[in-house]
Amino acid sequence: MSEKRGVTVIGAGIVGLCCARTLQRRGRAVTVIDPDEPGRGTSFGNAGLLSTGSVLPEGHPGLWKRLPKLLLDPTGPLTIRPGYLPKMLPWLLRFMANTTPNRVEEISKALASIILPSVQHYLDLLDDLPRDQVPIRQQGCLYLYPTEQDVLAAAPTNAARRRLGVAVEMLGPNEVRQLVPAIGPDMAGGALATQSGHTTSPLALSKLLATQIEGAGGTFKRAKAIGFEIGTEGPSHIQTDQGDIEVEDVVVAAGAFSKPLAAVLGNIVPLDTERGYHMMLPEPRIDVRVPMLIPSMGFAITPMSEGLRLAGTVEFAGLDAPPNYNRSEILLRHAKRLFPELNETRKEPWMGYRPSMPDSLPVISRSNRFDRVFYAFGHGHLGLSLGAVTGRIIADLLVDGTSDIDIAPFRADRF
Repeated sequence: MSEKRGVTVIGAGIVGLCCARTLQRRGRAVTVIDPDEPGRGTSFGNAGLLSTGSVLPEGHPGLWKRLPKLLLDPTGPLTIRPGYLPKMLPWLLRFMANTTPNRVEEISKALASIILPSVQHYLDLLDDLPRDQVPIRQQGCLYLYPTEQDVLAAAPTNAARRRLGVAVEMLGPNEVRQLVPAIGPDMAGGALATQSGHTTSPLALSKLLATQIEGAGGTFKRAKAIGFEIGTEGPSHIQTDQGDIEVEDVVVAAGAFSKPLAAVLGNIVPLDTERGYHMMLPEPRIDVRVPMLIPSMGFAITPMSEGLRLAGTVEFAGLDAPPNYNRSEILLRHAKRLFPELNETRKEPWMGYRPSMPDSLPVISRSNRFDRVFYAFGHGHLGLSLGAVTGRIIADLLVDGTSDIDIAPFRADRF
């Protein structure tokens, strides 16, 4: 029996783990490299959503008119630290170039092609486990509209979601209260994306995948990838802070830290970092059973096994600036407006790095320079939602040479 060809995955976040496990199920020997434990980076603190409703890009026509107001609001969902703005400007210009109606339509169709079956992709990946051992629930995601103005403003967005294949049910205030009895008096309506799901613990999901990988013979190496030794056919070794590691095929899935690795491999990508925050409430003392998104406030509320997670906001400040945990406190203040009885006696702030592309689309492709190198990064807010389908596409490309999903919108050389 011939020895399995080896694949080394750089990154043990949810995307890297999904790639590794899918490749393993397709007959490859896998090694995963990360300086941290599996799922302990940005994947640890995400909102936990498998969001089929997230088919629209972050940018949209007319955003440029609202951008100054958004940036000047200290409690708003978006901020850029002044010192980071000059470095950020090229990314912002690319971002704004992708807000034309035609580009928004193209990007939305590309997102819809991979995100609509996100729950099923995870269930397929984990179908060798009893369903009750999989920490994924499909109870929908409730978009909350506290004011009538919010309801009206969301109408075009929900119409676009339906046009793209998202199942959305509009709810009046009484129907919202039936789903979320603890909600306060100010609630004009909602929209339920019925096919969305969530994980009850992002860390537990990552650990489950890691356990499966190890159980099937995969290995994890605690090391930070810093470069490559390039041979005639591509990288022969990954250079790490713990020494060189010999490799055959390589998948770069290092999240916000992927840009310099891709550059060494010949792809200059406009990847930047959105710093996302959460506030974990271990003892919320309110009954919330369905995850919620509040577009006007820019954050999510997700029930998890560890408590209630408030997650969101966008802060551009790079990888080196210290966290500003006032952003987590802002999330808590917003949540208290919606749920006056919410208990905040215990609260745990957190900050992580979302790897974001200016067109809101991830990089999922083979390198255009080396046939043995594959990219899986840049998922922005959708790393969890797109983790399993990314693993499937990478496995298709690596094992079969092609995928039945059109990857042209996700190519590394599209810029």
